[in-house]
Amino acid sequence: MKAGDKGKIPVIVDGSGRFHSSVMGLNFDPTRVAVRSVSYGDVFGSAANTAAVPFLNQNGKMYISLTAKDDAAATGTLAYVEVEALLPGRPVMTFDRDVLNFLTTDGKNFALKLE
Repeated sequence: MKAGDKGKIPVIVDGSGRFHSSVMGLNFDPTRVAVRSVSYGDVFGSAANTAAVPFLNQNGKMYISLTAKDDAAATGTLAYVEVEALLPGRPVMTFDRDVLNFLTTDGKNFALKLE
């Protein structure tokens, strides 16, 4: 990407069952890339493509909580993260494993495997 280029990165989940809420954290180099927006993915049904507001988006960290009106399927696009390149090159982002969680309606956690 060139400096100033923007792109949307889909966050894909592939699982069985359904979930009610998710918390996701991303880490990145804030001198190279900025998170400009986040929107709900298709697993959230009618809320898909609506804006979601991170509760933290500074110093190379972006944390967001996503909640479904009804239980969401655990397969599909969880969210779209719009990024802007601040310097030329490939923006590198990683999941913050300490801020990655899926909960069922009854409050149970999903086992997660990152690929």
